[in-house]
Amino acid sequence: KGADSFAPVDTREAVTSALAMMEPQLRTRDVAITRTLPTEPAMILGDRMRLEQVIINLLRNALDATKGEDDPSVDVLLTVGDTVRLSVRDNGPGIDDLDALFEPFYTTKGEGTGLGLSITHTIITSLGGRVEVHSHEGEGTEFRIYLPDSGQN
Repeated sequence: KGADSFAPVDTREAVTSALAMMEPQLRTRDVAITRTLPTEPAMILGDRMRLEQVIINLLRNALDATKGEDDPSVDVLLTVGDTVRLSVRDNGPGIDDLDALFEPFYTTKGEGTGLGLSITHTIITSLGGRVEVHSHEGEGTEFRIYLPDSGQN
């Protein structure tokens, strides 16, 4: 979709909805999920369904990354400042090769299509944002999404 079809979206609602959609998968695994959302709206101009798809992609990757951990945890943190920032952090083993991470069909899991992060990157870029990944071997991975504030916060 083009930017002309974007509407105001409260990112808090997209996070809550994505977590609700993931609830069956979260229930089957004993993963500690921490969700930290601001009390004030976190408004962006965008497409809520596409934003939810991004959040679900990141949550699925975090769940997959924590499969071998004794105390698996995933943290979801949303903050509002000059930009709307969404972080999804896991305590998995970390990712070695960050260079190819957003390439289509690239996967570190040995399963799946390898399209989730490519789609995530494309959607966030189309919303005028950017994606950063920070990973340290043995300490986990954090994906940070920065989206332009809609001016309605």
